[in-house]
Amino acid sequence: MKTIYKIGLTCTALIGLTITGCKKEKFVELNTNPQLIDVITPEQQFMNAVASIQGDRFEAYYDNFRGIMPWMQMLTPLAGNSVTFISESGSLRNVRYGIFYPAVGGNLTDVEQLIRKMSAEEQAKRVHEVEIAKIVKAYYAFYVSDISGSIPYTDAFMVRYGGTETPKYNTQPELFDILDAQLKSAVTTLSATQPVAQTSFGKNDLFFQGDVAKWIKVANSTRLRIAMRLMKRDAAKMRTKVLDILAAPGGLIDNANESWIFRANANYADGGDWSAGNLRAPRPIVDFMYTNSDPRIRFFYQENLFSQTNFDLAKAQGKVPASSTFDPRRYYGVATSPDASAAPDFAKFLNNITITVRNASGQSVPQVMDTLSLIQPRLFAAGENGGTGMNAFPLITYPDVCFMRAELAARGVTSESAESWYNKGVEASIRLYDDLANKAKIIDRTGAANYQAVTATEISNYLAKTPVKYDAAKGLDQIISQAYLNFFKQPNEAWAIFKRTGMPNTTTVVALERIIASGTEQSIPRRAALSIPSITNLNYQNITDAYKAMQADPDFGQGPSDITGRVWWDKK
Repeated sequence: MKTIYKIGLTCTALIGLTITGCKKEKFVELNTNPQLIDVITPEQQFMNAVASIQGDRFEAYYDNFRGIMPWMQMLTPLAGNSVTFISESGSLRNVRYGIFYPAVGGNLTDVEQLIRKMSAEEQAKRVHEVEIAKIVKAYYAFYVSDISGSIPYTDAFMVRYGGTETPKYNTQPELFDILDAQLKSAVTTLSATQPVAQTSFGKNDLFFQGDVAKWIKVANSTRLRIAMRLMKRDAAKMRTKVLDILAAPGGLIDNANESWIFRANANYADGGDWSAGNLRAPRPIVDFMYTNSDPRIRFFYQENLFSQTNFDLAKAQGKVPASSTFDPRRYYGVATSPDASAAPDFAKFLNNITITVRNASGQSVPQVMDTLSLIQPRLFAAGENGGTGMNAFPLITYPDVCFMRAELAARGVTSESAESWYNKGVEASIRLYDDLANKAKIIDRTGAANYQAVTATEISNYLAKTPVKYDAAKGLDQIISQAYLNFFKQPNEAWAIFKRTGMPNTTTVVALERIIASGTEQSIPRRAALSIPSITNLNYQNITDAYKAMQADPDFGQGPSDITGRVWWDKK
């Protein structure tokens, strides 16, 4: 694993330059020395918080590539999943908790507190800045609690302003109400006419450059995501909140340009722990996408290397049986069940076969061939192997909102058209990944540029396929299955929708495999393992009290470290 990474930002938040161009040492000092907080502006500290949200390679490596994505059958390691791939998932570090405390939460608290120290005249100019900072803080608190349960929030982040060093924990039901109210209040304030012209975060806002209308939509859309987590706990409360959100001023994210996506240059995630290189495509998803001509397949995965020419060379060189015939299919995935990938019938796939080819100069060079597809590495790290494209980290996108609205309609929570929102969601998802792949400058297995734009015909043909064409009798299944595919770049949401709905599964439209290891079916983890505090921890009592309170719920599991236990919203 590499131990150093570069952030493609400047102190003025111009994505595309490196941070060294603005005296990196001073930037770091301002960020880490509490005695210097008064010399940094709210705008700089907001940018600092935003840059921290997606800036941890360990979340990509441990939580996503080694934890959530294999569990959710979104990828496998090169040789397939080991028989212990779930029991070894203690490597899931819950990195998001360490990002929130103190970086994201602390920096966003600084924004509000720095403004409070200003004159009344200056404070009046920065009402919008305070509310936008609260939106980001609420979202990330939800993201942390989503797999951790109770977390410190209302008492947290205030120690440098005279607050406590031992913040109490908010339970998840308390926190969800607090965050919903905070987001709703932000929308009300941002929607109101202010008596004075407002200062803008401008370029320090790495998402929307201070566009208030878009932040209102983000706040409403975040409220909707949180509300839907209540489905199994309190369906009536969920319905009340959903209807309130749909009637809120400013509306929800309603087109691709309003999607909440963090974008940064190639150097922001340039391989190492960010790298998805040599991670395999999963058989269940590849088979569904290939059979139904899903255009996203070429953005998610790379074609295998057995072209007709390479196959003929392999046969001529005695590297494949003489009786074998060429299979023109260029996408194959690995069985996600450990026992299935080790079974004899899976041995038909030709892997790691070295043949001799001639390069452009006529020299004979070895080339390793196989029939299995890999994950498209530059979709996750645009800087992979010298790439120069743009990285994208979606938080809440337009297709996400479409699928939420489709699901709510299919469940009868709203009177909207489930079919209409479903079709919008499928098209929006395809167009989203078309855009991400184009900007990431995706490549094929040889390293050559491989982006091919989606056509309207491809989208309409896909929507006409029997498993994809909306059918009210199985509409909810179709909606969840397509939302799951859409969450390829948002593993936490794929995991969350599985926990919330039980789909996708082995019988859904997108059918996953039963995960069997050494003959035993495996249970998919449900939450993060929580760290046991040392008795010397200043906040030991509040932490242990929070854990005891969560353990009172029988669904929580055998203890803090039981990853098969559940947080409050994930009710059996």
